[in-house]
Amino acid sequence: MITECRFGGVMSARKKVSRSFMWFLVGGVLLPFGVEAQVASQGLKLGNLTLRPYVGLDYSYDSNIIFDHNEYGDSIIRINPGLDLKYQGNEWGALANAWYSHSWYTKYDVKDYDRWGERVSIYRESAKGWRFVVGQGYTESDQNDSLQLDGGDGVWRNRLQFDANAALSYAINERLGATISAQFTDMWYGNSTEYLPLYGWMNWSVGLEVAHRLTERTSLVLAGTYQEYYSGESLFGSNIKNARDDWRFSNKSEGYSLMGGIASRLTERVRYRALVGASLYDYAGEQSYAPSYSLDATWVVNNRLALTAAGAGYYQPSERSYYQRKTIYSLSAGATYKPLKRLQFTLDGIYRGEDNETLDKYSGYSVDYMRNQYTARLRASYQLQKYVSVFASGEYTIQEVNRSVMANYAKDDWHRYLLTVGLMLRY
Repeated sequence: MITECRFGGVMSARKKVSRSFMWFLVGGVLLPFGVEAQVASQGLKLGNLTLRPYVGLDYSYDSNIIFDHNEYGDSIIRINPGLDLKYQGNEWGALANAWYSHSWYTKYDVKDYDRWGERVSIYRESAKGWRFVVGQGYTESDQNDSLQLDGGDGVWRNRLQFDANAALSYAINERLGATISAQFTDMWYGNSTEYLPLYGWMNWSVGLEVAHRLTERTSLVLAGTYQEYYSGESLFGSNIKNARDDWRFSNKSEGYSLMGGIASRLTERVRYRALVGASLYDYAGEQSYAPSYSLDATWVVNNRLALTAAGAGYYQPSERSYYQRKTIYSLSAGATYKPLKRLQFTLDGIYRGEDNETLDKYSGYSVDYMRNQYTARLRASYQLQKYVSVFASGEYTIQEVNRSVMANYAKDDWHRYLLTVGLMLRY
C-alpha cells in the first residue's frame, strides 16, 4: 500500500497524521476491494448500502493443464457469478464479496471443478487518531483429479482455506504513528488415499510497524513480524495422520523478520513504499536465514498511462513435502494503458523464485533445489455498454529447476501458454 503523507490542511494534527498513517499501514487490507470498486458500475444503492452483482463467462485454451514437462492441453469454459457489497456508515464501513465459479474441461472432463468463496472487511476510524480494520475470508476448490495418464496429475484437489486478519493503527503525535496487526490462516486438503498427498498448514502471526515522518511527503518505516507455522495441522480440517508425531522432527516452525525503509508520496502521481531486512526461519529444528523485502510503487504518468512495481521476500512451508520450507522471492512490473475511454490494455511481467529445502525424516539430511518461474501477461478489455464489457488475454510461463542440486526434479521444467476471451456483465 502506498502512503499519502500529508500533514497540512484544516484538520487537526492528530486526525491528519492518523489518516495518513492508517491508510499507509493498514489500508492494504482494503486494497482489493478498492481496485474492484474502480472498475465496477454504480450498482444498486439502498441507503448507505451498495450492491454490485456480476457474472462472467469466458473460454480459455491451456497448453499445460497439469504444469508438467509432459504437456496436456485442453479448452476450458468457465462461468463466474458474484456479488460485491459496500456499506458506508458514520466513521465506519464494511466491504464484502461472495462468488462462485464452475469450469468445464472439454477433453479431460475429470478435471472439471467448482470454486466458491467469500470475504468480509469492516473498518472503524476516529478523529482521536486511531483506525481499526478486521476481516475474514473463506475459499474452497473442489476437484477430483485423475491419474496422469488420463490428463491429470494424480492429486485430489479439494482445497479449503480460512483466514482472518486485524490491524489497529494509532497516531501518537504529528510525526509518529504505529500499527499492531495479527493474522491467522488455516489451509487444508481433503486428501484421498487414491491420489498423491498434499499437506496443509496452519499459521498465525503478529506484527508491529512504526512510521516516523521525515518530511512533508516522506516517512521512515520500521516493521517486525513473528509467526508460527504448523505443517500438517489444522484447526478446522483433518490433520495428517502420524506425520506430526514423528520423533525426528517437529511440525512447528517459527519465523522472525525485521525490515526498515522509506514510504513516500514524491508527487501527486508518484508514490512508493520500499522495505528491506532479514528473516530467520526455524523449521523442524533447523534454522535458515534469508533477506526479506517488500516493494510497492506506482507512477501515474498521465491520464492514459500508469506504471506499477511490486515484490516481496518471505518464508512459507511446502504443500507437497512435509519437512520442507520455501523461501519465496517475487518481483513484478506492469503498465496500464487506456488509449480510449472504453478501451484498456494491461501488460506485466512476473518473476517468482522458490528456494526449497527438505529434511529427509529417515536419514536426517536435507535436500535443496531452486525453482524459477517467469511469466508475461497481456490483457485488453473494452466496455461495450454500461453493464457489458468484453476482454481477451494471453499468458506465457516458463519454469526452470536447478538440476545440479536435485536431478529428480527435472520433470518440473515446463512451459505453458494460456489464451482467454470472455464477457463480463456487471450491474
